[in-house]
Amino acid sequence: QAKVQYEYYLTQTKKYDQTVHILHDVNKHIKAIEGLYGAEQGNTAGEYAAEIRELLKPLIPVQYTENPILNILLTDKESVMREKGISVTIKVDNVNLNFLAPIDITTIFGNLLDNAIEAAEKLEGEKYISIKIGSYHKMIAASIENNCGEVKWKNGFPVSAKGKGGGIGLLNVQSSVKKYDGNLILKSDGNKFIAELFLNS
Repeated sequence: QAKVQYEYYLTQTKKYDQTVHILHDVNKHIKAIEGLYGAEQGNTAGEYAAEIRELLKPLIPVQYTENPILNILLTDKESVMREKGISVTIKVDNVNLNFLAPIDITTIFGNLLDNAIEAAEKLEGEKYISIKIGSYHKMIAASIENNCGEVKWKNGFPVSAKGKGGGIGLLNVQSSVKKYDGNLILKSDGNKFIAELFLNS
């Protein structure tokens, strides 16, 4: 499963690289159109250009970090959250994540975000997910927080609603975190679930 996730994001990285080159040119064309029509019918051309830019926005991966795989993963998950009506906050400090193997990035962040989405989307009313990645002493610290319903626990892990075979994702996350002498802390507080992890670079 981890390998399939990783290969998917690897393919997405290549696809996004091509898209960014194409969109860079498209953006130049839009600016040229604005220049050409600016004098005669500024409002119409300007509005049209703004609309096109808005349409292109979801295609451009946000540069959250210097790490292309994590950028793609966060861009991908953010669009899933927005589709499901979950409000998203992503705050990434200027941290170097290049010591992490790409397959571990997809295993750790892919699984934790999928779990957060699954828990939040079941709720009525306001749904949110907050993602923070920064440094703590010489470690990378990350937290993913979401609102959720009641959480049942077994052996320090939340019990998956998927039944047999559920919960494997978190075991994979723990296994990846241990490679970096790290620590995964899972906790719930009322209708709030928090996954915190610390990784040694």
